[in-house]
Amino acid sequence: MKKDKDEKRKFNKKALSKKISIVLSATFTIILLVTTVYAWFSNKKQVATIAKINSPAKLSLKAGNQEDIINFKMSGIDVTKGNSKDFVFCVEGEDITKYSIQLAHTTNINFTYTIYRATETNDTTKVEYDLESGDQKVYYDKTALLSGATVNESTDAVVSSRKLGNTSYKVKSYDDEDIRQKFAEPLYWQSVSITANESPYDYNSDERAFVNYYVLTVSWGADVTNDKETDMIYLTAQVTQ
Repeated sequence: MKKDKDEKRKFNKKALSKKISIVLSATFTIILLVTTVYAWFSNKKQVATIAKINSPAKLSLKAGNQEDIINFKMSGIDVTKGNSKDFVFCVEGEDITKYSIQLAHTTNINFTYTIYRATETNDTTKVEYDLESGDQKVYYDKTALLSGATVNESTDAVVSSRKLGNTSYKVKSYDDEDIRQKFAEPLYWQSVSITANESPYDYNSDERAFVNYYVLTVSWGADVTNDKETDMIYLTAQVTQ
């Protein structure tokens, strides 16, 4: 009897994580039951054929290797090392036919941003992506420049080659006498409409799910130095027709 009690105490102490897992699993099961409630209780509340109900369309941005977008890090670019740097991200979704990508950024640093379609490769000379775990790398090959256009571009009156964002998409948040710093106005670039399942992307026709990889290349000229300037970058994806 004493042995049984000791075993029960050990179970209660050691199995907390397992108990939590059970609760989470049960919650997930309840959610599934709710989404399929019609299949369970149709036909005079008798259980008949359980049919798969299509989930709502989903679209999301992630880092390389389908890792969480928090791992898409662009800080600490050293312009003394080469003239460009690559960053891998992906768009994944379900039940989406077409979508587009928008890149917006301030212009404190005279960087040029370009987006390329990409595929995973075994070639270690291509774009390198470090997994979150830190003990493995994945490589991506740029396959084609993604077509698109800047929708609010203007140029600096002092340095004519410097691209700036104009106030076409400015929401009024200042009084008329206030002056907005010209490099703080975001420059918006929008891609053409992208077909989710077109080659060479990964696509699962049964689940209607896809993942499309991209490489964002940041490049610069000799005029850019490590002067500790900072830019804000916004990357978004939206469903299109």
